[in-house]
Amino acid sequence: MMRCEILLYGDNFFYLLIDGGRAAVVDPGNAGVVQRALQDLGLSLDCILITHHHGDHTAGCLELKRATGCRLIGPTGGSVPFDTLVGEGNDVSFSSALISVMAVPGHTQHDVAYYLPSESMLFVGDVLFAGGCGRLFTGDATMMWSSLCRLRSLPGETRIYGGHDYRIDSLRFAADFEPQNREIQERLSRAVDDPQAGFPSTLAEELQTNPFLRCDAIAVKDAAGLPTAAAEMVFAELRRRKDRW
Repeated sequence: MMRCEILLYGDNFFYLLIDGGRAAVVDPGNAGVVQRALQDLGLSLDCILITHHHGDHTAGCLELKRATGCRLIGPTGGSVPFDTLVGEGNDVSFSSALISVMAVPGHTQHDVAYYLPSESMLFVGDVLFAGGCGRLFTGDATMMWSSLCRLRSLPGETRIYGGHDYRIDSLRFAADFEPQNREIQERLSRAVDDPQAGFPSTLAEELQTNPFLRCDAIAVKDAAGLPTAAAEMVFAELRRRKDRW
């Protein structure tokens, strides 16, 4: 079975997918952190998977490629010279795994997610976070809501690996926005008691406690003061409130 090592640099998470002595890395914003992990674990780097072009996710790419000769894989829309451009419907092979690429624009216009159904792993960059979602930069609310609907359709046991862990802040906002939701209150309490626990979360947990995934639910529409609005309008309002919170 493939395993995932979580690497932390500032408030960014990079992820090492490991199968035997081979590794793939997702969103390496710093080459040194990855190189030390590869050396400590005795791994060779097969490929780099990029979800979007922001520098805190791509800054280590070229140095790692020069050092290892690995494949550099990612979406269109930026300046990184990828060996392979990927988008909706593409597959990436790594060791014994087939990684499905999903187009999930919203944070930017060109975000992709990497889904390993055999491992119940989903690497989402800055589109979906534990308890929240990413800001809208070059994407818009309609794009983001559509992308979140795609992600929420995956199996509930899917583990969510986001580019940052803003759980406590996100859950405090969610608890303030939706104070009657007992699951949010309980998840926030667990996160405050032990910030290291509960990561990665599962999609099932997000569907109970992440209001950004439930903008078509009556409770979320009512909390937003938009009981009859379309879900994407509710999402836009929720995102605006979080931006100001």
